[in-house]
Amino acid sequence: MLGARAKGVASVKWLSGQRGRVQDVAERLTGRGLFRVARDSAALSDRETVRRWLRGLHAERDQQVLIHRRWGTIAAVADGHHPVTVILSDGEKSWYAAAPGAADDQELTPDQIEHVLLDALTASSRPQWPDWRYLI
Repeated sequence: MLGARAKGVASVKWLSGQRGRVQDVAERLTGRGLFRVARDSAALSDRETVRRWLRGLHAERDQQVLIHRRWGTIAAVADGHHPVTVILSDGEKSWYAAAPGAADDQELTPDQIEHVLLDALTASSRPQWPDWRYLI
């Protein structure tokens, strides 16, 4: 699972067994114990499923919603310990999402998180909103 933005470090998990080969797909990963992860996937056209997954994300859950596109992966990450964080990775660099003009530690609202990930379903390049702040 992804670790949330903690002390400036985060990572993005690619599709299991598919490292280096990104597919256009949405997926949800849910921690089911120390070594178990449940995986659900949906087509990029299935906005309602992705919206339902996002509305079920809460900071106290160990869950991720990922949108894999050829231009990168955007993940909304709830790790059970930190606020939900949105991270973008292009396979080489990573950024975290912040509302335009917001402080680095200001959390995105659930509506803002939903906006970014739903936009990623159809975007031909990474979403321009929010501000993407370099992570690693």
